[in-house]
Amino acid sequence: MEGNALCIGEPVMTIETQGGGSEDIAVLPLDSTGNITRLFIRERCNDGNDPHCKTGQWRLGSVDISRENTPASTRYAWRPGNNASEDDFEPLGMSLVLGNTPGEGTLFVIDIARPQSVRIWQLDISGGEIPEATLAAPIDPQTGTRLTAANSLQAIRNDEDEGFHLTITRFDEYGLLPFRPTPWPALVQINNGMIQPPPAQDFRNANGIIRPCSDCDLVIASYWERRLRFASKESGEIGAYASAELPIRPDNLRLDGERILIAGQHRVDLTALNLLVSSYIPSPSAVYAIDTRSLSPDTVPTLLWEGGWKYGYSVATAVALPGNRLAIGQINTPGILVADCSP
Repeated sequence: MEGNALCIGEPVMTIETQGGGSEDIAVLPLDSTGNITRLFIRERCNDGNDPHCKTGQWRLGSVDISRENTPASTRYAWRPGNNASEDDFEPLGMSLVLGNTPGEGTLFVIDIARPQSVRIWQLDISGGEIPEATLAAPIDPQTGTRLTAANSLQAIRNDEDEGFHLTITRFDEYGLLPFRPTPWPALVQINNGMIQPPPAQDFRNANGIIRPCSDCDLVIASYWERRLRFASKESGEIGAYASAELPIRPDNLRLDGERILIAGQHRVDLTALNLLVSSYIPSPSAVYAIDTRSLSPDTVPTLLWEGGWKYGYSVATAVALPGNRLAIGQINTPGILVADCSP
């Protein structure tokens, strides 16, 4: 599909990050026009003089972007304790529930620093800043076991009681190998702080997750199958295919109006080398879009952007920006790419 992309492959700008790791991006509007947005990202620290974060630690960073500006590098946004004394933090998937006014919302973050006791942070945002943080679920042996291998999440506000319903994917990164532990529930749900018993299933492919509308079932990125799938919003059971086979292994999913943005990598071997050996090893990636109203086993998504060998190494997420642009996050390579797109 080379040459048919709706977005230009060469980025119009690159937002400088502290280090690699912008695997997920959350977008918060800062004004009523939607012209100015604040991006929250996960990244590694590399500034030895930063009082909030020692070199090699993880943090949430933020950066503001509009139609006109060329943004500066990311700045510190949050990490537990708001200083470098807390070593135990590694953010992964994020989901933002917008508030009633610009600059307000609730950001949920998966923290995988403790693999056998994964934490879900609930960050309340006011005026674009993060003054408060709590745990969205209690830390106990049951929670830790059920959330092992947590990868992505989708948060929905419960209109009845103003609480939150979270659905979290469990992705088996070694899912193609034999003799993996069974069963493997793909989804875990937390309702108002209470973790729900997962269904007895064995599905290892669930990566990104999105809910296209309030009454819709969930849609997950089935990484090893190269497809999108439906998942029951009530039970978490994996259902039918929601797309045809993709040229990429779909990673994170993001909603942009009536379309789902699908980011992913072409080759798992190059992705592994980029992550484990060097961020400079190319890992060609692409971003596709699919209409939420036409999800079916035969639907072929539209190619938005393709990085090839020169741009976009192990791309994992893409979000829409003002002015028909995409912000594209890379798992390991520093920098967030910004691409110009057709209207």
